[in-house]
Amino acid sequence: MLYGLIHARYILTSKGLAWQLEKYKNYDFGRCPRVYCCGQPCLPVGQSDIHRSSTVKIYCPKCEDIYYPRSKYQGNIDGAYFGTTFPHLFLMTYDHLKPQKPSQRYVPRVFGFKLHNHKP
Repeated sequence: MLYGLIHARYILTSKGLAWQLEKYKNYDFGRCPRVYCCGQPCLPVGQSDIHRSSTVKIYCPKCEDIYYPRSKYQGNIDGAYFGTTFPHLFLMTYDHLKPQKPSQRYVPRVFGFKLHNHKP
């Protein structure tokens, strides 16, 4: 537990961010499962900074959503070991890596006709 909380602080330092940059470039954290994100590399994120409250998720900077990691190993890591701040600080530090929002949006259709958004 102590190692994980130290890790959460270390990756927010300049050395830690540089180390995570290499992992990001190598797609070590995985890619976004969303089709319109075109394999965007993701970053690990915790939904809480409190130990044992949730497992780590992956954050896609393109669609700005979080997903369950595909790797069973990653899915067992405590989210507090990365914290809620890491992906956002990473993208603020390496501003050139922040992708543009996807230009396409999925439109549901039935027999080729768009569905009406009206909800009763």
